[in-house]
Amino acid sequence: MLQLFVDMIERVGFLIALAFAFSRSRWMRSYMSYQGNRTYQWRFLFFFTAYAILATYSGVTVSDYTYRPAPWIGEVSPTAAIANARTVGVVIAGLLGGVKSGFIVGVAAGLHRYSLGGFVAVACMIAPILQGVLAGLCRNAFKKRFRKVSSIKLAFLVGFMAESLQMALILALAKPWGDALNLVSLIGLPQTLANSIGVALYFVLYNTMEREEDRIGAEHAHKALQIADMTMPLWRLEFEKAVREIAKVLNEEMKAVGAFFSKNGSAWVAEGRKTKHWIDLFIHIPNQRPIGQFRLYFEREQDDNPSRRRMLSSLAGLLSQQYAFVESERQSQLLADAEIRSLQAQMNPHFLFNVLNTVKSFIRTKPEEARQMVMHLSKFLRKNMSHSNQRMITIRDEYELVMSYLSLIKSRLGDQMEFYAEIDERLLDHQIPPFTIQPLVENAIVHGIKNRKGIGVIKLIVKEELDDGKRHARITVEDNGVGLETARLHSHGEHAGMALRNIEQRLLYHYGREHPLEIESKSGEGTKIRFWVR
Repeated sequence: MLQLFVDMIERVGFLIALAFAFSRSRWMRSYMSYQGNRTYQWRFLFFFTAYAILATYSGVTVSDYTYRPAPWIGEVSPTAAIANARTVGVVIAGLLGGVKSGFIVGVAAGLHRYSLGGFVAVACMIAPILQGVLAGLCRNAFKKRFRKVSSIKLAFLVGFMAESLQMALILALAKPWGDALNLVSLIGLPQTLANSIGVALYFVLYNTMEREEDRIGAEHAHKALQIADMTMPLWRLEFEKAVREIAKVLNEEMKAVGAFFSKNGSAWVAEGRKTKHWIDLFIHIPNQRPIGQFRLYFEREQDDNPSRRRMLSSLAGLLSQQYAFVESERQSQLLADAEIRSLQAQMNPHFLFNVLNTVKSFIRTKPEEARQMVMHLSKFLRKNMSHSNQRMITIRDEYELVMSYLSLIKSRLGDQMEFYAEIDERLLDHQIPPFTIQPLVENAIVHGIKNRKGIGVIKLIVKEELDDGKRHARITVEDNGVGLETARLHSHGEHAGMALRNIEQRLLYHYGREHPLEIESKSGEGTKIRFWVR
């Protein structure tokens, strides 16, 4: 009996080492992490079915109340049986995969054992099925505890119960009963102990591997946070300079040989050199357009373990959140600047003096118009303040702001200015950033028609047009003024004034279109400015 126990332990040790080696593979780890990942379920089932069958073939033949070690078992005589470690594979499959996995592996292992024959074939066919179900039920009952050290004791207990169940079935179903009793007396204790130790030993190794991965995961998390801490202030630079500096940090901290940033399919930043091994970090704002991606090149292929994948995913997420946070701050500042400039433009002493003088002159001669001017001024200021607290407003709201502003201006310019609006009413509820149309109209007056002779005409057009095969709203502000200087149109620092640059940056943030303001201008003929609303 002692020698049989030693032989069984040898076979169990070999099979456990084999199972542990396969457990290091990515596909099996994905399924065995108690997550129920079905992507690799059939690979998992195939492996443990093959494992259980191999355990049967590598067992020892027991006949005439003795056993004979053999390297491989092909068939079993009617009076013989097999002492084997099949239970280990079935129980592990049930404990890791649940009832369904344990049942499938148990059925396959049981049918295979039945095909080999022997007087205990029926009992040994039914036993793996019940063992797989038992292990699966225990897995569900102790699911959380199987992730801790206590899982070793539980695994031994489940293995012991499963093997005891098989011995009970042999006594209940095998004939003649006397031979069944002698068989159980010979192999019962050695096989039960060996297989129970085998199941527990697997979880010893498995828990060691889990702790090692947790340690590596903690190191990866620390590295991701360290990189994020270094990149956070860099996002406050100009975008191109920011990604260039971040690429340098990633290249150094990730031990890469090259770091590249691409946007819209074209490379923006190149740091180092390219190889055939790379990983991508995608930068995007949630529920908005993708920003681009960092591609890191390495000298050799990188490990594709779960903790590293999580680290890379987390790092990409942190970089995305940093960009979104800094860009949100920048947009808030741009919006505040737009509001301040708008208020300053309208409330500077010269403007206020002109409006009040006009109101004063109308009080006696045109009291109704004076009252209307006061109402328009009040409405204009109120809308300015309300829009400053919003990221997006409707075209309708922006149009009302424009009309309040024009009412104040037209009262002074009189017949020297005409305004026309062509607006598709179906588009009035489209969302746009605040202070986009009104500053364009203001620029058309201040820099366009104010300095021309004759009647100045401003047109506001809002209609649907085709853009890249899709229909989107397009907004156009057009005037017949003196025109903008061609050199100023392409000046990055003075893009037709700070107001236009502010609008362009906010449109770029929300819609992702490079150079979102389309400007056409001819000296002495006027200016036309368009942008798309997606």
